[in-house]
Amino acid sequence: MLLLQGCSDDSSRVYGTVERDRLTLSAPVGELISTIYVVEGQRVAAGAVLLELDSTSAKVRLAMRQAEYKQAQAKLAEAVTGSRAEDIDKARAALNGANASVKEAQNNFERTRQLFVTKVLSQADLDAARAARDTSLAKQAEAEQSLRLLQNGTRSEQVEQAKAAVDIALAAVALEQKAIQDLTLVAAREAVVDTLPWREGDRVAAGTQLLGLLATDNPYVRVYLPATWLSSVKVGSHVNILVDGRAKAIAGTIRNIHSQPAYTPFYALNERDRSRLMYLTDITLSEEGQDLPTGMALEVQLP
Repeated sequence: MLLLQGCSDDSSRVYGTVERDRLTLSAPVGELISTIYVVEGQRVAAGAVLLELDSTSAKVRLAMRQAEYKQAQAKLAEAVTGSRAEDIDKARAALNGANASVKEAQNNFERTRQLFVTKVLSQADLDAARAARDTSLAKQAEAEQSLRLLQNGTRSEQVEQAKAAVDIALAAVALEQKAIQDLTLVAAREAVVDTLPWREGDRVAAGTQLLGLLATDNPYVRVYLPATWLSSVKVGSHVNILVDGRAKAIAGTIRNIHSQPAYTPFYALNERDRSRLMYLTDITLSEEGQDLPTGMALEVQLP
């Protein structure tokens, strides 16, 4: 009887459940839900379109960014091409007019100075003639600089600034295009729609969970490992998984043991061990266990 009792001891077993990765899809912005393509429980393939948010505002912002990009391109082309021939001819004509004004003002000043020496004109007349000559000389210098500026063309620093503005505008266009793509939610992996709390026409806030998916591939077992087994079990250790209704145990491999201990639920330990610290552990299932349903309870036999 003692031997039979020892054989039935379950201290080398822990209880666990079959788990699969859960994928959460949230709203990138606050918008209306325009179309929902799936229902809860539906199996979807990777890349399948699940839900779409209203893209009216996003398309308007994209059109604005595209217009800004075209404007930046036009300014760059203007900077690279330089001044038009008509503008240069206009500046040259202005310089010729300034030269004529200088000549006239200089001659007027010389006549006024001679008349001032002979006491015909006063000091005020001489000062006025000198001021008119100086003004015409200043306008001449301004016209020369304007013509030289047009002939030399745009500075290299200004061209670089125009190129940078084009790059910024192009990046803004790409950002708005990505924002429009994000309004269409797609499945990243083959999965089953687990939760779908919203309906078409609902307005959601940014960051709101729109869909919950449950991946169909790569199931694993999650158990709470007693602290007493940490010395004999480690990542990579092989264990046997016992499933009700199956005569043969399923092989499993420990893939992760959390470093921080946690108290396990009351059902995971017998009465004697409930007060002990436990470590959350994930176990990879072999090929024979890939069809186990999510949430199924089972036992893991520790080595």
